[in-house]
Amino acid sequence: MKASESPVVFFRNDDVRDRLDHTLISMTELFLRYGIPLAHAVEPANITPEVVNWLKLLKKDHPQMINIVQHGYNHNLDNPGSKMEFGGNRAYEDQYKDIFKGKELMSEHFSDLWSPAFSFPYGTYNSNALRAISDCGYKILSSKIRFTPKSRFKNFLGRSLGKDFVFGKAVNYHPESRKNYSFREISVSVNLIRKYTGYDTAEHYSLPEIIEQTEYAARHTSVIGILLHHRFHGEHLGMLESLLIHLKKTGYSFVSFSELMQ
Repeated sequence: MKASESPVVFFRNDDVRDRLDHTLISMTELFLRYGIPLAHAVEPANITPEVVNWLKLLKKDHPQMINIVQHGYNHNLDNPGSKMEFGGNRAYEDQYKDIFKGKELMSEHFSDLWSPAFSFPYGTYNSNALRAISDCGYKILSSKIRFTPKSRFKNFLGRSLGKDFVFGKAVNYHPESRKNYSFREISVSVNLIRKYTGYDTAEHYSLPEIIEQTEYAARHTSVIGILLHHRFHGEHLGMLESLLIHLKKTGYSFVSFSELMQ
């Protein structure tokens, strides 16, 4: 993208699982009303038939606006105290098995209606997990990226050396492809949530703070990802609507995961 062009924006909504609740429906309707694409990141082992059927109907009715992507396997819900599903000391074979099982479930649930994009719960992974994602044939890895001076230096150095990790920190190749892997890295850099305070409660950033995050990211990337977790946003849909209106008025364009894969 040329420097004179405005960055494109995408939205990824994580933790789509067992509840077809008011916030999930209302937030999706909000995006459809403004003609902005939304990617729902599904936990394949946790999603219920009710949510599956709702998503399939949505995708069929709004094929350009709705993307369905994979968010881990089961989000480690059997061990909620551990904020990690992949990465750590897990071996390649162990992670490949879970990732592939998740991919099979996604195809069982959604047939050809989902996109081969993957996001790691909690954003944790290791080199074995990256190799498993690549070997399973995903086209996009969606992680998270920061643009602080330290993070930019770390990513520049890591990319120059072709490394997955430097200084013990993950190297992010957003928005490009990683060498020796099959996928492009398309990460989020803006978050509505400042601090999680419970299963479905969180302290949110103010609208000016979220706009500031977006403008800061725009100085460093051509693709800005905004992360959502619908179950936390029930009382903040008005703020989210104001953000969408601001982004449209400011001249940002919006892109779907399907378009990013092309």
